[in-house]
Amino acid sequence: MRPEPGCRFPHDPAPGVAARLTPLGNSAPRTGQASCTSNWIARRFGRKLPRDGDGSGTGVVNTERNGLIDYGRFLAALGIVWFNAQAPGDRIAYLALPFFLVLLALPSTSSLSMRAKRLLLPFLIWSVVFAMLNTALALKNNSPPFEWWRWSMLLSGTWVHLWFLPFAFLAAVVAPWFRHPLASLGAAILTATLLAMYGSPRPIPFGQWAFAVIPVLVGIAYFAWGWRLAVTTLLTSSLILFLGPPSPDTYTILIGTAVALVFLSNFAPATALSDWCARISYWVYLAHPLVIIVAQSLRVTYVELALVSLVGSVILAQIIETSVHASRKGRLEF
Repeated sequence: MRPEPGCRFPHDPAPGVAARLTPLGNSAPRTGQASCTSNWIARRFGRKLPRDGDGSGTGVVNTERNGLIDYGRFLAALGIVWFNAQAPGDRIAYLALPFFLVLLALPSTSSLSMRAKRLLLPFLIWSVVFAMLNTALALKNNSPPFEWWRWSMLLSGTWVHLWFLPFAFLAAVVAPWFRHPLASLGAAILTATLLAMYGSPRPIPFGQWAFAVIPVLVGIAYFAWGWRLAVTTLLTSSLILFLGPPSPDTYTILIGTAVALVFLSNFAPATALSDWCARISYWVYLAHPLVIIVAQSLRVTYVELALVSLVGSVILAQIIETSVHASRKGRLEF
């Protein structure tokens, strides 16, 4: 693995075929439908979207769902798959992470308990799934069954891409405290200064969290005060990061966050396809390591691994979405 700051860590969930599957760290994607991210899980993401602002803090609110965000989220989920498959162009694909992080700042009326249910419960469920996978891989390689366990997994999950879910919950909790323009801009400048001076923390998941702070603060600035403050926050913090040691993460934060702002500042009508993209991207993010590991066990490598993982992740995500929908429908009928 390539241990870049807060990005791909030397920790491997299990030896063997999992050795090539890099964690989704701060090197992308709760990906998830969260409340600031919870709208994503609830399939309401983009329904009440401040599309623009004049810098006054009021913003121009469009209550129609923005299909462009749904398409962007689906492409970003595929980018995360490509990145974790370590195919050529993976650094470009990793622009997907700051894209997702900006969207964590989406306003939401969900209660704290509802946010916990939509973010922390899936975190626990999928941690159990990947714990079983880690144990199976350890036994396959004649290793102690729980050799993979790290105490940091209480925050990051049993597969490192799961770090996004508890971070999304934390972002939803603290976001209201940073909606003042000086708060969001000041926090971004402080974060960038600390990263430039001391680098990204090494322990998991704090490296990922450090990477995630600036895109989230840019998103908060956008939704609270409009694109002018968001661009100012992004450019100022990026300039400070460039004063520190060279890191590909600096370009990833700058470009990926800028792409998210472009998507947010434009609009496309919602369609059945955009709604499907919104729903399926969540499951693509959560389930894609399973597909990558299966493909690796079949000795699929390089670009072929990425392509197989993309197709397989979408298929698996659709199966999960269909099963979940059928389960919910059955409970309602009962």
